[in-house]
Formats: sequence, structure tokens, C-alpha cells
Amino acid sequence: MQLRFTDDIEVKQNLHIIARERGKIVAQRDGHNIWVDLGREWLARLIGYASLGPDVPEEDFRVKYMGFGIGGTRQLAPATANSPPISPPYTGSNLQTDIDPTVVRLERPVRISAAAWIGQVQFPPDHDSVFHTTFHRLFTQSEVSYGSFLTVPLSEVGLFTADADPGVGDNTLIAYDTFDTISKTTSVEIEVVWTIRF
Repeated sequence: MQLRFTDDIEVKQNLHIIARERGKIVAQRDGHNIWVDLGREWLARLIGYASLGPDVPEEDFRVKYMGFGIGGTRQLAPATANSPPISPPYTGSNLQTDIDPTVVRLERPVRISAAAWIGQVQFPPDHDSVFHTTFHRLFTQSEVSYGSFLTVPLSEVGLFTADADPGVGDNTLIAYDTFDTISKTTSVEIEVVWTIRF
């Protein structure tokens, strides 16, 4: 009798989003984001060498940024998302889901500040277990909702590598999630805790 043993390494994700106003929790979202096809390709290249002696990795970029958008099918405030001042600067549809691994970008990305569309995660990441990596990012009161954007109905989030350009809005992502709308105002800060489990 021959025994067969298989061991599938599965990348699992957990996402926790907390909105606070003056320290009090006003909204929370918990989800299991998808590892998009581009993210799977990135991970496969990350563990290999393109050449040896000198060693040249196939992939040199690591996770560095997070960003928000107002896209996705779980946008619950379409009147706000599709009216000035949010639209026309943040135009688009709300068709993307967090079950489609072919997603490439945030559907309707929003700026973090006048100069940046995505924000750097905290370094180093946490490793509360040898099989976990947790990325943190606190989006302050003055980020996302600033200037004429006093209320921004966030409904999608992405994780990006170091080759992304914070100054542009159409960066490709490696992980994605949609969530029920959280209204980001100048009195709200949003903490994102994104754990990758192997």
C-alpha cells in the first residue's frame, strides 16, 4: 500500500479596518481579502533567483503601501460617491468584487493627500507567529478627507509593493478587498491591520 502525502501552502489573508472619532470606534470592518493574480505572480517570483553569483533575485520589491478607493460593489453611498466634490475627480463605476482574482487596480482610487494616492505601511511588519506577517497603516484625520473632500465614502482597499508610485492613482496591487462603506471625515482616523497567514 502506497501512501500519498500532499502539502498545499495556501496564503490566507485577514483584514481589520477600524474607524475612530476622538478615540471612540465609530465603524469596523473585518474581511478576508483576495490575493489577486498579480500578487500570486509576485509571490512566485519573490522566492526565486534570476541568476547566481552574483545573486540576483527574480523579484526585488516588498510590500510597502496601502491605499483606499470608493469603488467596488459594496459602496453603500453612491449619491455621495457620484456627486461633487467627490465626482468628477474620482470617477468610475462600482463593479469590482473581492472574489475576482483578475482585479489589477483599485477601481476608484482616492488620494491620501494632495501629493500621494497611497501611503507607506509601518515598518517593520509584525510577526505575532512565525507564519504571520501583519502590516499596519494609520490614516490620520488630515489624510483622505482634506481640502474640499470633507466626506469620502471609502469602500475598497489595496496592498501595494515598493515599485508602486505614490504620486499616481493607477498603481497595480497584489491584494484587494471591498467592504461596506466607511465615511472618512476630517474628525475620523482609520487604522488598517492587514495580516497575511501562511
